[in-house]
Amino acid sequence: MVACFVLLFASVLSAAEPAASAPFSVAAISTGNMSLASVLELAQKNNPEIQAARHAWAAAENVPEEARAFDDPTLNVSHMLTGMRKAPQTMAGPMGDQISITQNIPFWGKRALRGQAASMAAEVSRQAFRAKSLEIMDRTVRAYYGIYFLDQAIAILEEQQSVMNRFSRSATEKYTVGRAPESEALRAQVELAKIENDLVTAEEKQKSARARLNALLDRSPEAPLGRLERPENPDFRWNETAWSEQALAMRPEILALRALKNKNAAERRLAIRNYFPDLTLGYQYSEIGGGTINLPYDGQDAQALSFGLNLPIWLNKENAALRQSRENLAASESGLQDMINETRYQVDDLSVKAETAARLFNLYQDTVLPQAQAALDSTQNAYEAGRASFLSLLDSERSLLSFELDQERHRVDFEIAVADLERVLGGPLTAQGGKQ
Repeated sequence: MVACFVLLFASVLSAAEPAASAPFSVAAISTGNMSLASVLELAQKNNPEIQAARHAWAAAENVPEEARAFDDPTLNVSHMLTGMRKAPQTMAGPMGDQISITQNIPFWGKRALRGQAASMAAEVSRQAFRAKSLEIMDRTVRAYYGIYFLDQAIAILEEQQSVMNRFSRSATEKYTVGRAPESEALRAQVELAKIENDLVTAEEKQKSARARLNALLDRSPEAPLGRLERPENPDFRWNETAWSEQALAMRPEILALRALKNKNAAERRLAIRNYFPDLTLGYQYSEIGGGTINLPYDGQDAQALSFGLNLPIWLNKENAALRQSRENLAASESGLQDMINETRYQVDDLSVKAETAARLFNLYQDTVLPQAQAALDSTQNAYEAGRASFLSLLDSERSLLSFELDQERHRVDFEIAVADLERVLGGPLTAQGGKQ
């Protein structure tokens, strides 16, 4: 699974569109061997939740430029409706039409701080995209191994059904010749019916699990899926220190909260700058009518520059904005610390789960299952020789069935724990530990 996450985590970091010549085909997923890597890559490419997060990030990337931009200038045009004779008089002649333009210029540093806050908001969106990608990858792993477990459960149940059919025939033959009571043959039939019921239940769950995986891949619930590959046997080495450091440096939820903290810090500085006035510059051109005076400046048009400041004297708005920014900053700092604490706990908890699942799988493989199989073989031989009861044979068969299912469950639990751990770490397990 580490190789799968290395490949896909690189694509998450770059946020690039998957190449047209992908190393897998949809046809292979539908009919051939369906590897986890190919399923994860298809989910990364097609999943609507990931696409929605990607578009939200792309939208947020445009906000900083908008936030740093100047407001549009204001153009005013005045036309005298009274005519020149009744127009206001100036020393150079009657005033005619006027045109003016004004531009608001924020106080020094305000535009930069708005852009900085917007950039940090865009970083929050980028980390939300990464978090969503890792979440979908984790859910896809769970769905994939959910199908795998049900496939294995069905195969084990069918094998046990075949064994129980053999036991049933043996019990029936013994009853026919008077070597066993009728109850043993009936018990065999009941056990067969129970296995048949378990098979039907598993097959129905398998349909639901396949529909869940298809939904993650943005496919029809009934779309065919190929044969799932058996994962390698679990082997786990724990490195809590390295993983904690990796999670604190790479987990998108932590990086998003750090960006949110920086955004709130920029907004706090901006709230302080809002106590200072903004500047408004203007230019005005006025048409002046001629022929009314005998002076050199008769009819000479007038031009003027204007300079203005807004006066932030009603401080209740600025004070409230500053208090709000302080509380937002404090909230983001507390949220970040809470996520750091939760991450350290999750790294420890998921490491324990992965290590426990690996140890249990190996215990079942090396000890429990061989002993259960030997016990069943011994009990079957004793039953054939008349030295053991049919109930003992059934108990041995049930124990083997339960242990085989438990072993596959431990295999799946291990893979899911590793996927959960890699989601918390923000990427694949480091070389200092993990799956061997």
